Amino acid sequence: MARRSLTIVPSSACDIIIPIWNQPARTRRCLESVRATTQDYRLLLIDNGSEAPTRQLLDDAARADPERMQLIRNAENLGFIKAVNQGLRASAAPYVCLLNNDTVTTPGWLEEMLRVMRQDPSIGLVNPNSNTLGCAPAAATPDGIRACAASLAPARGTTREMAMTVGFCLLIRRSVLNAVGLLDERYGMGNFEDADLSLRAVAAGYRCVQALGAYVYHEEKVSFKQQPRWEAAFRDNQRLFHQRWGRPLRILWEFHQPGPLPAIDAGLFVQLLRQGHWLWYSAGRGALPEEVTRFTTAGPIAAGARWRWRCLWYVLKRRKKPVHLVASHDVALTRWLRWLRPFHAAAVLWRPTAQELEAQCRRLSHCP
Repeated sequence: MARRSLTIVPSSACDIIIPIWNQPARTRRCLESVRATTQDYRLLLIDNGSEAPTRQLLDDAARADPERMQLIRNAENLGFIKAVNQGLRASAAPYVCLLNNDTVTTPGWLEEMLRVMRQDPSIGLVNPNSNTLGCAPAAATPDGIRACAASLAPARGTTREMAMTVGFCLLIRRSVLNAVGLLDERYGMGNFEDADLSLRAVAAGYRCVQALGAYVYHEEKVSFKQQPRWEAAFRDNQRLFHQRWGRPLRILWEFHQPGPLPAIDAGLFVQLLRQGHWLWYSAGRGALPEEVTRFTTAGPIAAGARWRWRCLWYVLKRRKKPVHLVASHDVALTRWLRWLRPFHAAAVLWRPTAQELEAQCRRLSHCP
């Protein structure tokens, strides 16, 4: 049962919701970083059944800054999703930011994310740059984190498209919540609820982007991994997500032929990427337009004179996260991949039309 503090917190441009289950040292570090690096915000702290040291820390924090902080208490751990939804229901700001308590924010992080979101009303969800998303500091120390953030100054105002955002630090436009609802509590204690929200937002016409000039460091799943049955719960949520949205595919598209590009509309690749699929491409310069290559889930591989061998090795070596589909326009590469089919999991299409590629993706995505 939740017990909400009676403190009346004034409105702000953005409400920051932080669900907390123990971890007092990390929680203190997170709160101190937010206070030191952020303007025009309020904090909604959800104490999810924490033990005495963390409860005391949160009481002290709320007393120290009653004008900016609201504390909601649960007698037991209701899980990340229910805690976040409590905060979302208590928030009335036009923008809401979900923030894990194992994060460290850096100067201007929220202002940059808000700047990115405000520049285009179609942007519904925004992630910052982060070690979680591939931008790790040279050292995970306060100085190392600050240096990494400072190095991103030239990227301020720029974005990359994302198929699905990640909930460790997620800025949400209020109209998205009005359109698609809160986090889906069928995902239990957490995992895949952020991806599910992203795809619901995309289905409602919004875009997911990464603000490349904002930086938040994340320790990653500190609380989740202390819960019993974490791995089993992860697998259960993964099955639920795949049943609803299909399995995200890893696709390799190859085109090195002379002459005109194949008649595959770039809009199809954008559609596939927004559905959550991953695209690697081995192709000549300019073979794919910018609206495809600016996705975080699209990237080049196998450039140079030995591109055939590199494509082949890329497909064969991926065991834990195999390539599901190869669309090839090279006779030799196609022949080799089909001959070596017992050693990899990829379906191989030879010069597919847009309709063939889309149909195969639909079939593979929804197979058991």
